[in-house]
Amino acid sequence: MAVLIDYHCHTDISRDSRAPYYDMVMAEYAAGVRHLCVTDHCDPVDWETLGFYPPCLDVARRETEAFEAVRDRLPPDLELRRGVELGEIIFHPEVMNTLARAPGLDFVLGSYHITREHGDFHWMDYSDPAFCREICDIYLRDLQWTAEMDYFDVMAHIGYFRRYAMAQGVDLSLTLREHGDRIEHLLRTLIQNGRGIELNCSGLRDGCGPFPSEEILRLYRDLGGQIITVGSDAHRLDNAAKCVDQGMELLKTIGFRYIAVFTRHEPRFIPI
Repeated sequence: MAVLIDYHCHTDISRDSRAPYYDMVMAEYAAGVRHLCVTDHCDPVDWETLGFYPPCLDVARRETEAFEAVRDRLPPDLELRRGVELGEIIFHPEVMNTLARAPGLDFVLGSYHITREHGDFHWMDYSDPAFCREICDIYLRDLQWTAEMDYFDVMAHIGYFRRYAMAQGVDLSLTLREHGDRIEHLLRTLIQNGRGIELNCSGLRDGCGPFPSEEILRLYRDLGGQIITVGSDAHRLDNAAKCVDQGMELLKTIGFRYIAVFTRHEPRFIPI
């Protein structure tokens, strides 16, 4: 079994997962993962009301407590790191500095799931082509804003809203033909600021393709991007490490030779 890397998974510290922390860690290990970071949701925005969500203030503490409770039971060849998926950075930048720099964190994913204009991507109606064009515009605008902040290490699942559009029979993707200049500007900003991107494998698992797409991954490499992580985005035990082997092989095919892992926000590069 190949040694796998998974830098995006969730436990019951996240409000959309019921997987116990230790059980998720051991499910990842059983699947072949030897470099693992648990990245529970740290969202300052309530998904329903779009108001401030106070439980976000406790996520890093709970993550550290869970880590300390299991560290003596971990297999000696498992490198487990503490992280968070810091969502909706643009909504409450005044609290991001505190959340992102919580003591003990090794890694922060910067993610974006909710627009000010239309709420959560999960609940949108993608049947109107004009609305879809607007959504792509809003998404790229807010990702660019996010990229210019310094509260994260790696940008998560670029273009992931394709999953929800496809569930409604609409093939909505970020493409270089339609959005090339803005995507290139986004990637250049991340590279210049020392940030990376994530290959999120949940789309491979669900039949939507990788997030971001292969052509965006190739552009990132062509622009000189080197910091890239791989994540299953598992929320359930049966999805632990699912398709990360495919993701790692895809990166190798594109020309990447290393995947980043982190300690105290500093990347280290593991050969694929």
